[in-house]
Order: sequence, then structure tokens, then C-alpha cells
Amino acid sequence: MIMDFLLQVLILAVLFDILFGEPPVFIHPVVWMGKLIGLFERRAPRRHRKLYGLFMAIFCVGAAVLAGLLVVSLGEGLLCLVIAAFLLKSTFSIRMLLVSALGIREDLGEGRIEKVRSDLKTFVGRDTSKLNEHQSASAVIESVAESFVDGILSPLFYFLLFGLPGALAFRMINTLDSMVGYKKEPFIDIGYASARLDDLANWVPARLSILFIFIASIFLGKPLEAARNCIHDHNKTASPNSGWSMAAVAGALEVRLEKIGFHVLGVEYDNPQPLQINKAVRLVGFSSFLVIAGIFLIGKVPLVRF
Repeated sequence: MIMDFLLQVLILAVLFDILFGEPPVFIHPVVWMGKLIGLFERRAPRRHRKLYGLFMAIFCVGAAVLAGLLVVSLGEGLLCLVIAAFLLKSTFSIRMLLVSALGIREDLGEGRIEKVRSDLKTFVGRDTSKLNEHQSASAVIESVAESFVDGILSPLFYFLLFGLPGALAFRMINTLDSMVGYKKEPFIDIGYASARLDDLANWVPARLSILFIFIASIFLGKPLEAARNCIHDHNKTASPNSGWSMAAVAGALEVRLEKIGFHVLGVEYDNPQPLQINKAVRLVGFSSFLVIAGIFLIGKVPLVRF
């Protein structure tokens, strides 16, 4: 019965995402996660910052787990279903990711490169001020591929394993990493535990991503190239996890993805054109559908009972 309820939560959460997208900022659970992290960050001491960062990560993730357990304790009624679905939806984002990518693709097609550079600042973590058309397309495709893991696959993976508390815990870990997990001051020490925790949490989902991208590529790309390029290039990125999905997408679409000064994935392929952003969106969209379908296929066997 519990797994049937969790699948109902998932269905409703996906519907929320498709129909409404992101909830308003003032009620968005991830925004509130950010407020909690910001509270800790502002009060960080000057000494013992790594230890403080570890405490911050444990406390914040524990708070997310507790919130999930409190919702689960409400039972399996309609109120719990709606609240759980709302919270689960906040841990992943399919519509916003894909629609944002298509919006940038439209601007690229219309030659609005300055607008593209401006919009990309909130889409990718790199200097976008001098990117040309090919580099902008590459940045979008890389972001879509990487976000397939930490924005879709990972939270749903932990939802399958541990229910709502697992999904919320992952989203808190990922939010911690995005806010303080940088290898530069003032975050290098207080964000150390958060960054390592994020690497650990994404380790399995990142490697699972090749399975879904490979299957999707059978219909929307080049599956053998996806697998070959993933094996060859997955370790070229600074992150131990992001290279898997990005290299697989580069191979599936046969495009060269480059972050100038950092990495080149699919070096033998041509530079991406704006049209290939559409292909990346379809590929990741279908891969996301496969993730959801896969949860339903194995969801009849309860993995965790509360």
C-alpha cells in the first residue's frame, strides 16, 4: 500500500510540474532551504570553518529529512497526497529546464546574442560575456545534460529508495552545494562537506544516467556514440559526476561541447548549432520520461517501508 501511495504522489508531482512549473518564490520549498543555508552562512565563525560546515550540512539535511517524515506521518489521505506531491515536485524540475533551454535556442535563432549571454548567466556557471553562437549552444546543451542528473534523476532516484524524505534530503544537499560548495574563499572551508556530500549523492545517479540516455538515443540520437563518448570523455570534467551525462549527450547528438579553459567533450564532432538544442531537449525530455516509467515498473516491489 505504501508504494502505491508513493506512486500516486509521483504522478501528482509530475502533473504539477508539467501544468504549473515552479511554485511562487514565497512558497517554494527550495527557496526556504536556501534561507536556512543562508542563515548558517551568515553566522559562520572565522575559525574551525570546516567543522562548522559539516555541522551546517548535517543540520540542514536532517531538517529536510524531518520535514519529509512529518508529512509522511500524516497518513495516506488526500491532504498528505497533495502536500507530499507539492514537496516532491520542488525537488525536480523538468518543465523549467526544458522551456528555458528552448527560450535561449529561440533567441539564438533570431540572432539576439546579447540577450542570450545575459540569460545564460542564470543557466550556467561560467563567464558568458564573450560567448559566440556555438559556445552559447554548447553551454545550453551541457547544462541540460548535467541538470538531467541533479535536477531530475537524482531526486527521483532517492524518492524511489527512501520516499519523500530521501528526495528532500537530496535537494537540500544539492542546494547546499550550489550555495556554498565552491573551491574559493569564503566557501572553500565551510562548503567542503557540502561539496563532498553532493559528489557522493550524485555518484550513482550520474552513472545510471548513461542507461536512460542510451535508450532514449535509440529513438532520438546515436546510442553507440553516446556510450562510446561517455566511456571516453566522462572523466574530462572537473566534477566526478557531471561528465557522464554531458559526454553521453555529446555522443548521442554528435556535437562538440566545450567549456573554454576547462574541458572539451566529443572533440572529433562539429560545434553545435542552435537547432541541436532542440534535439538535446527532446533527448533529455524522453530520458526523464524513461526515469519516471522505470520507477513505475519497479515500484510494485516496495524497497523501503516506513
